[in-house]
Amino acid sequence: MSIASTELIVHQQFGQALERAHRVIHRALAGESLMLPIFGPTRVGKSQLVDELVAAYPSQLVDGVRRQPLVRVKVLGRPTRRSLSEAVLMALNTRRYGRASADELMSRVCDLLRVVGTRVLLFEEMQQFVEGMSAKATREASDWLKIMAEELGITLILVGLPITSEIFLRNEQLRDRAERVQEIRPYNWNDPLQQGEFQQALNALLEAYLEAGWLLPVAQDPELLARVYGSCLGRVGMLFKLFVAVEHLARKHVLDFALLARAHEEAIQTDFLQFNPFDKSRTLTHNLLVESYVRVLTEAHMSIPKVRQAEVVA
Repeated sequence: MSIASTELIVHQQFGQALERAHRVIHRALAGESLMLPIFGPTRVGKSQLVDELVAAYPSQLVDGVRRQPLVRVKVLGRPTRRSLSEAVLMALNTRRYGRASADELMSRVCDLLRVVGTRVLLFEEMQQFVEGMSAKATREASDWLKIMAEELGITLILVGLPITSEIFLRNEQLRDRAERVQEIRPYNWNDPLQQGEFQQALNALLEAYLEAGWLLPVAQDPELLARVYGSCLGRVGMLFKLFVAVEHLARKHVLDFALLARAHEEAIQTDFLQFNPFDKSRTLTHNLLVESYVRVLTEAHMSIPKVRQAEVVA
């Protein structure tokens, strides 16, 4: 197991989303029915967030009866009332009923969730409600969510890509029931505070390598932060991916720019930046990093923050 893949770096964006999710779950356990959307592009920590929540509220045996306060459900394909009920049954490790109607399946799901004392349904891959779906199909499928919350008085946590917000344009009743969206955004190079947060995440990861006996000659290089950012563009998940590749490629436990360049070449497919950021013959400017960051947001259907006048940092 690699160092990077086992390190949980609770960086600011991740920490804020995790803290809010815990607050919502605690309110759910106290009897409230809420709906929390958590949206962000790929590789910003959504899966790690879900893993943390599932681990924090595990299934338990109470007086010989299984209690499962939080159930993790993965949305597959183009969801329908029937497929959503089947997905919950699968998450509960319960056999499906092939000849049952959609209403019968939903009734079965409600009965089982009551038996195991579920207070939170956590849905992953919520963008499936929008991608390739007509407005009518999205509305019908998302009505299932609303009915489930109302029928059981439970809380729903909806995790997905930013395009998932389209669901609230297609179903205004779901929009009005939901809390404000919790975004997990890539760190903005144009914001000094967020740049500092990304620096802290990188420092925490480098510290883990130092503790594992690695030599880090790049650590004191003033260009390191900008060049790592150029590779990851503010996405901490991409930072981990880069360093997992570093470990597999390293012949010795020595981190230098040549190794980082090879790792980027093999692990990072995106071309938001048109050259390898660890190529020391190329200059990274503030403006270039900000433009690449904006491309990430545009692809992810996220709003673009106001850009300050560019300045050279490398």
